[in-house]
Amino acid sequence: MEAKKSFIRIIDIKRINDQKKVEFIISNKKYSFKTSLIGAVQIKNLMFAILAAYLSKIKIGDILNSIKKIKPIYGRLENIGKLKNKSKVILDYAHTPDALKTVILNVKEDFPLSKISLLFGCGGNRDKEKRPMMGNIAGKYCDNIYITDDNPRFENPKLIRNHIKKGVKKNKFIEIPLRAKAIQTAIQDLNSGDILIVAGKGHENYQDFKKRKFFSDKLEILKAIHKKNLNLSKSIKNNILRENLKSKKIKKNTKINSASINSKKINKNSIFIGVKGKRFDGNNFTKEAIRNGAVIAITNKNYKNSKIIFKQNPLSELNKISSVFRKSLNSNNIVITGSAGKTSAKELTGFCLKKLTKTYFSKNSFNNKYGVPLSIFNTPESTKFTVLEVGMDKKGEIDYLTKLIRPNLGLITNISYAHIENFKNLNHIAYAKGELINNIIPGGTIVLNMDDNYYNYFLKKARSNKLKTISFSKFNHKADIVFLNKKKYKKNYLCEFNIKNEKKSFLISKNLYNYKENILSSIGIISNYFSIKKLNKNLFYGFKIPTSRGSVINYKRKSKKLTIVDESYNSNPLSFKFALEKFDSTYNNNKKYLLVGNMLELGKYSKNLHMKIAKYINNSKVTKTFVYGNLTKHTFNKLKPQIRGKILKSNAEVMNLINKDLPNNSFLMVKGSNSTGLNKIIKNL
Repeated sequence: MEAKKSFIRIIDIKRINDQKKVEFIISNKKYSFKTSLIGAVQIKNLMFAILAAYLSKIKIGDILNSIKKIKPIYGRLENIGKLKNKSKVILDYAHTPDALKTVILNVKEDFPLSKISLLFGCGGNRDKEKRPMMGNIAGKYCDNIYITDDNPRFENPKLIRNHIKKGVKKNKFIEIPLRAKAIQTAIQDLNSGDILIVAGKGHENYQDFKKRKFFSDKLEILKAIHKKNLNLSKSIKNNILRENLKSKKIKKNTKINSASINSKKINKNSIFIGVKGKRFDGNNFTKEAIRNGAVIAITNKNYKNSKIIFKQNPLSELNKISSVFRKSLNSNNIVITGSAGKTSAKELTGFCLKKLTKTYFSKNSFNNKYGVPLSIFNTPESTKFTVLEVGMDKKGEIDYLTKLIRPNLGLITNISYAHIENFKNLNHIAYAKGELINNIIPGGTIVLNMDDNYYNYFLKKARSNKLKTISFSKFNHKADIVFLNKKKYKKNYLCEFNIKNEKKSFLISKNLYNYKENILSSIGIISNYFSIKKLNKNLFYGFKIPTSRGSVINYKRKSKKLTIVDESYNSNPLSFKFALEKFDSTYNNNKKYLLVGNMLELGKYSKNLHMKIAKYINNSKVTKTFVYGNLTKHTFNKLKPQIRGKILKSNAEVMNLINKDLPNNSFLMVKGSNSTGLNKIIKNL
């Protein structure tokens, strides 16, 4: 079915929460369906059924409509019951080495982040040589193993179990002869997000030991699930905290929605995590957090309080509970990194996905070792998509954070000199950003910028990791997604894109039009999950540029009016170039001014890169350029004399420029790194 010349061929399988979306071609036409059946083996069975029905002259529309009614066959990769901690119990008839291996690998493929436990035994009076083989398969592919009795028939059950144990390491299995007790124990041991496979008997409703007696795996599983659920909370976050912190201070009925590291910002049903930062030790504010409403506080201060839990390293505990919550959640995790534009891309992607389904995206720039685990844990349980950004200032940080997230899909916006002070050169920045690719889950997707110099490096790395790739470009028609043209549409633009050989137009506001890279990358992400044809042309409409990342301020003071383009959140050569190009193309006016602040964290490259951005300015349509900060003198000295403004040395001089020096109805773009102080000056306006 997978050969390119096949009559029927699967072209893609995407996992979206509890379902898979299967795209296929039959008789040279493309179709898709959704199913909640577990395992690739069941997808293949469905494809054979579709082919048989199609060749029997049944209409393809009727075939596809019938698929949503299909349920798993009793005892064949059947998900039994519902556990409140989002663990799962899967029942299957597998009782041979090949069948057992197939079932385990199919489950692992569908749930790549979950710990897999297996409960099984072997039948008596037959196939003795298969017993250690099945033990070996269990030991190789499963995290925990429960060896029990199957159908001993007339053979000594202990001898059967001993044969199985020859293939398994001693520390990896528990031996429980009574099958009912083994099922009870295995289900009681399930932590949040774990999977238990109960194999060997499937649909059978008897156990054969000297004589047959009634026994149903399914009924025993349902009884054990009911018993376990009595001790579980309705809140998955509560269950995770109790499992991992092992504290009796967290009661079953304690509702937990979110976490905070700021004692002053405690939401309802929130826990507080004491974290030591560069300026403050949050652990010292634990009691304040409790007074402000925290239901639980995790701190390294050993206070005597019914709501305070002592842990030596609270940040490590936050990472642990966030990681487990991520594994337990059905949400598709999307991670965005790059040297420039990652926050804007995250905000735009989150905005669009929120129009389509339940979506959560990280606040502001929560992209470091504190913000990422907080964002994961604060994801609502009902979320279908979680969009996170990941930043770095040294090697290994992307690897650390994306191992925590384990994304389904990643985006690398571009590679430039941001944070290069801790790297030898741009190659090393690319290597560090590429750590994301290593941690995308098997079968996941990476979205790449074909216009970036490191596109081929990332593409090769993605292919070696067997990831799906989606490319985008502003002009290269070889890309999967490329910008085609624009038409005036009232005060906005109707922009046409080629998206995987389908043409599609979206309404793009005038302010957003110059953020083409972000629009293209967002389309790349969304196209991985949704049908392009069904997307509304207003998908991007209504998006507001994030504050200090190109947001526009209409400033008035007395009779004076200015339009200020606020790009003051951060700066590096690439983001400066992008910002200047947007400023140039958006405002056709002879009163265009720049206020340039220091670009920080550039290390030994700092002087040359500050000189380099002068070339961008000299080739622009800017009237005058003013600079602020000790490093910008290198920029100022390389400017054409006719566009040199002034070197500003204080906040007061910046305010004088805005309030007095600039002419009425002029346009000012402010660009500099956050810590230069320009960001605060503009905010105070």
